[in-house]
Amino acid sequence: MIRSILIIQILLFPVVLQAQTSDVEKTGKLGFGMNTGFNGELGAFQATPSLAYLKGNSQFELGIGFNPFDRADQTLLSGDMNYKYFPNGLAQKFNLYFITQLSIIHNQRNTYYPATYNYLFLNAGYGFQINLFKDAYLGTNVKIGTFTYNKTSENPYEGFQSTDFFDETGFMFDFHLHISYFL
Repeated sequence: MIRSILIIQILLFPVVLQAQTSDVEKTGKLGFGMNTGFNGELGAFQATPSLAYLKGNSQFELGIGFNPFDRADQTLLSGDMNYKYFPNGLAQKFNLYFITQLSIIHNQRNTYYPATYNYLFLNAGYGFQINLFKDAYLGTNVKIGTFTYNKTSENPYEGFQSTDFFDETGFMFDFHLHISYFL
């Protein structure tokens, strides 16, 4: 339990960071983006259209994702919430940032042994983005984190028993590409 609390504190550290901003950076901007990524635990590619809000050195994103390459026997749907912190601001051509992400993923498997998994991911990492032109950015990041899941199955066999959140946890690796534009 103490290990889990320590991991959560480390992963949420970028949220509490603060920086000095100029008067120009104090006004917020609304935008939209497309995040694509590969989840190491699920072994699946995800596409997540999102709304973004940028204020000062902080950027918040909220999106609903899907797997564009779903197999006929599997469906993935996700909800993502991202926080990016740019310690050096966004004034340069290349901008580095810290990222924290909370994801909820619903995985419906309709195979011979049908099961439904609901994953909860909390991860953090580091990335960079390139300012393509005014208010348009292309970037990438790498994250590590922890996850838990619950599983429900109609299969009566012992190996397919239902599992609740936090009965099992693990670590994962995540890689994302994103493009965003602010109005």
